[in-house]
Amino acid sequence: MTDTATASVALRDNGVVEVRIKEGAHQSLDDARQNLDAALAARGGRRRPLLIDIRGAQPLEPPVRHYYSGQVLIDGFSAIGLLVEASPVGVMMGNLYFRVARPGIPAHLFTDPVKADAWLGDYSR
Repeated sequence: MTDTATASVALRDNGVVEVRIKEGAHQSLDDARQNLDAALAARGGRRRPLLIDIRGAQPLEPPVRHYYSGQVLIDGFSAIGLLVEASPVGVMMGNLYFRVARPGIPAHLFTDPVKADAWLGDYSR
């Protein structure tokens, strides 16, 4: 596991790279770079599925959101699951990210970590 100022990053046993944004974290562009670099390092040189848990995070500023949706994401990962709070605000934040980011890999929004694991597992083979 790797910790950055705003996230914990780990390669899980099921082959999914998990980025858990810390409770209340407000991410700058520098934080986004550190978090994505840590996720890329965790994948061990293989394209793997990525789970980003933003249940406790603050909304992203547009430059940060844009950075998280760039070519580095597409080249480094096979799919992305976004785990959000099961509330109207959480779902709105997730939908906003996907609407703006439009990642070029399979992407899905989740409120249930078990369902996220099941879906991402299909992309870890």
